[in-house]
Order: sequence, then structure tokens, then C-alpha cells
Amino acid sequence: MKKFIEWDSIEVKGNQSGKKKTTCPNCSHTRKKKKDPCLYVDFTSGVAKCFNCEALSFRDSVETQTKKEYKVPRQDWRNYTVLSDNLVKYIEGRKISQSTAMALGWTEEEYYQPSLNKKVNNLVFNFFEGDALVNKKYRTASKNFIQSAGTKSIFYNINSIVGNTEAIIVEGEMDVAAFYEIGIKNVISVPNGANDNDDFWRVSKKYLDNIEKFIIATDNDEKGISLRNKIAQRLGRYKCTFIEFDGKDANDDLIKGCLQETYNQAQRFPVSGTFNAEELYDGMLNLYDNGLPKTIHPNNDCFGDMKDIFSIMRGQLTVGTGVPSHGKSNFTDNYVLNLLAENDFKGSWFSPEHTPMELYHTNLAEKVIGKNYWKDKGGVKRMSKEELKQYKDWANEKIYLTACEDTELPTWDWLLDKFKEQMYSFGIDIFVIDAFNKVLLPKGNKIEQINIVLTKLTHFAQVNNVMIFLVAHPTKMQKDESGVYGVPTLYDVAGSADFRNQTHNGYTIYRTFGNNDTNEQDKTTFYNMKTKFNFQGEIGKSLDFNYCLANGRYYVDDVDPPMYNLITREIPEAIETEDFEKDIPLPTVNPASAFGDVIEEVSQDEVPF
Repeated sequence: MKKFIEWDSIEVKGNQSGKKKTTCPNCSHTRKKKKDPCLYVDFTSGVAKCFNCEALSFRDSVETQTKKEYKVPRQDWRNYTVLSDNLVKYIEGRKISQSTAMALGWTEEEYYQPSLNKKVNNLVFNFFEGDALVNKKYRTASKNFIQSAGTKSIFYNINSIVGNTEAIIVEGEMDVAAFYEIGIKNVISVPNGANDNDDFWRVSKKYLDNIEKFIIATDNDEKGISLRNKIAQRLGRYKCTFIEFDGKDANDDLIKGCLQETYNQAQRFPVSGTFNAEELYDGMLNLYDNGLPKTIHPNNDCFGDMKDIFSIMRGQLTVGTGVPSHGKSNFTDNYVLNLLAENDFKGSWFSPEHTPMELYHTNLAEKVIGKNYWKDKGGVKRMSKEELKQYKDWANEKIYLTACEDTELPTWDWLLDKFKEQMYSFGIDIFVIDAFNKVLLPKGNKIEQINIVLTKLTHFAQVNNVMIFLVAHPTKMQKDESGVYGVPTLYDVAGSADFRNQTHNGYTIYRTFGNNDTNEQDKTTFYNMKTKFNFQGEIGKSLDFNYCLANGRYYVDDVDPPMYNLITREIPEAIETEDFEKDIPLPTVNPASAFGDVIEEVSQDEVPF
């Protein structure tokens, strides 16, 4: 919806002749770049247009002509659409015009709504891909939604961005119409509200590949903000800006009359580049009011006080090392799986040392389900096929394994390109690379090439706001007089001291083997070798863990062996047998307490034994 500017309010430098650019009296004062010359002025023809808000201005006689009063036809209300009068009046009450409803192809249809258990009248949003109708979404007056079964999942209004280099992504079809009302038509909507899934991203990829800038305009509530971050995670935050609505969504701001102003105030995600104090001020205020940013760490009791000595953050590279066979890969997997189980995260593993992939999944399944994959062990029965399917369903949306084709050799450029694909297709939050020496370095000086690779990894983590775990083997270690290896540091990682200098965080996993003569038990020690910020932990601190043979998990002293299911939080029923190796007693604690604040406390009677 174009606005008009008084010609006399336009200010330009120098004489008023020819063609010039200047700031816009209508929108420049609302923009972050207030001095951006977005208004084009042609003094010869007496016409001006803002290429940001699309406001127009006409000089003298032209302006006078536009203000001339004309007779208009009778303004009796009439329904020009294929929709019922009641439905038209409803959408007009949302400030959506009949012309917009017709342009977007809205129809009306009686359709069965399972949640209501009856057929009712629905507003129908038709999903077109080219000329083909590929999906239909039905909305009742009470905002019940259902889509045609088995149809193609794709962004709504996808045709509108074909040929464009910019796209606005919203959370609902009414928001597409709201932007349409102010003249912005290159708007698409996720098909399932705030529910993010992989299917419609894969189907829509070819339409999004040529888009250079995305404006994310999801709802201004907890789910909408979460969806905003997930979308930016897939597309790359450096390509995205976002809108914070004055109301709940675009339609609310349209009704309030402020949608154009809201659109003009789109904000950048803080990823990289140059920022002035004004652009960072909101973040500074947030730190002032709420304290240091929250770090990321497992919450369950198995990890004891580890969160006090080590934690991670988005946008960071974490290097883990340790003597071969001391469990650095196993511990890393255990740590990451707990993060996936406790957060709305997805993880990708590149781990060519652990093949075949089916076998590697059995190892991960043990850590998630809490039972041995192969046999009765640890006081509980072998993982059932029902539990294996439960893991499969959970992991299908959480865990992705990466491998080269048979003819390929993995290079760092190939791997980072693959990670970019996975970010878009699946919305990955955590990448695990196990191990560094399994990816080919470019030819040249080895130390220089390692430095370049680590720079690429830290940059990738920061720009894309993801977490990367890199497992790296130490150089050949020397045993002491008693035949025991020392504890390797990040400086001992084979190839370069940059494994210590470049990484944000780092740790060492070190195993002390038991001694039957002295009754010493095996233990695995976690050493914090580096954390980027001091509020993430304490460098030099360590924590001892026991190892659960039944499922490959680690747990601190004074905590029962962790046999519970990470998906359901259930503890399995014990069985009586004398045939187990190093049989481990079942825990007696309420499973809720094992996860701290992650789930609500329940009474002992509710614990599913």
C-alpha cells in the first residue's frame, strides 16, 4: 500500500535539478541506516519514489491532479469472491481485502475435521507449484487446521519467490495475505505453523537456492521465536534478517496499521562483520539485566558437577583428545547424545573409523535406550525390537551419519560443503568429526594446512551458530618409568599447537586401569584443557567417571549406574540371574531426579517399573 510524500518535505544537497538520491521523509527515520539514500528524485519530471517503503511524491501540477476529487460508484458492500458472505466479512475484519483473497486463490469447502468429528465449512488455502495444485489446507472458524492426506509438503505461495532474490518467510497463510495488503508479495509460509520438519525444506530447496536474502517474520511468541532460529540455522544466519512484530504476527500489525513500519525495522542476526554500539545495544542491555549468557551442558546426575568445570556454547569448536583406547570417542558420543536428548537439537556424525554405519548405530542405540544391544547385561534384559524401533523413530529426526561415496576421498572442503547441505536439509545444531586425521589435508606445509583447516572450522561454527566437536589423536606418547602414559594436552595433538591455540574449548579423556592386587577400580577422567570464557568452566579441573559396561555410558561416584531410557526416562525392570559379567545393580532413584530440571518431579508411585 503506497504512501504519498509532500514534495516540499524532500531535502537534497545542492540545486534541485536532474536526478538525485536522498533520504526518505516517510521511512528513513525508522531505519537503522537512517542516512541510506533510498529516495529517488527526478526533478525534470517532478516524480520521486522510495525504493524501501515504495512511497511516491509528485510536484505541482502532477500533485494537484492526483488530489482532484472524482465521483465514485455507490459503495454498497458486495461479495466479489467465491467465498460466502460470512467468510468474506470475517477476513475483511482481519483487514484482508477481497482482492487479496482472490489473488491468492482462497476458496471455501465443506470438509471433515477429525478434531470436531464432523463436516464443517472451511476456508481453503490452495498450495500451487507452478500451475499444479499440490496441497490444500483447511481452516475452520475456530482455527482448526487439516491438510489433504498424502499431498506434497511445500511452502505456501512458493510461486511468489520465483525469479526473486529476496523472500519473506512467515508462519501462516493469513500473514502472507497481510504482507500482500501492503504491496509485498514475495512472501511464503511454512505449511505446518511453528512445526519445523525436513520434508518441505527438501521439496522447496530448488526455489530457495537463488535467494540472496531472507526476512524471517514468524510469530512473536516462544514457538515463533524458536522457529525463527531454526529457519536461520538452516539457511545461514548471514543471509537472514528477522522482524519483531508489535503484535503477535503480521496480521496483527496489519490491523494495528504498523506492518509497513515493522517491516522497515528488520534486524540482522549477530553473526559476523562490523557492528556499531547501537546495533549491539539490545544485547548489552540483556546482559545487564539477565547476566552472563547460558551455556550448554548435560543436566542429568550422571555428569555430576561437570557443568561447573566445563560447558559449551553455540558458535564454538571443541577439540577432544586422549590416548588411544582411553574412550575419547565413546565419551564424546555419550556427551552429545545427552545434549540431543535434553534439547531440541539435531546432530551429524562424520566418523569413518566406526563402520559399518549399522554397527555404529547399535553403539549409539545402547547409550540412548540404556540397554545392551546384543544380550542380557547389567541386570536387565537385552534391548527389545520395540525399543530398537523406538530408537529408530527418535534418531530418524535427531541423528545423521555422513560418509563419502565409494570413489571419493574425504577432504575438508567436501566435508564443510556436506555440513552446509545438512544444515539446510535437516537443521543440524551439532557436528561431530571423528577423527581429524580421517580427512585429507590440502597439499603443502602440514602446520600451515592444519592452521587453515582449524580456521575454517572455527569460522564455520561462528557464522552458522553451530557446535562442532572434533576428536583428534595425540602424537606418539611416551610411557613413564612404571609403563603408564601421561595425560596428553591439546598441545600434544599430532601436527600442530594450533589445536590448543585455535579451538574455543578442549578436553582430554584419560583412563586409569584397575589393579586387582590393590583393589583399584578402572576410572575415566575428564580434564578441562580449555574453555573460551571463564564462565564456561575452570581450565585444569578434572572429574572422575565410572563406565557402565551394559550401555557404554559414564557416571560419577555416588550415582547409580545410568540404566534409564533417555527418550522416555523410564528405568527397566530388573531380572534375576547370575550369568552377567560384572553385573551392575539397578538404580533405585526416581528417574526424574537424574535429569535435574529437565522433567518435572513425579511421585514414587508414578515411576514405571
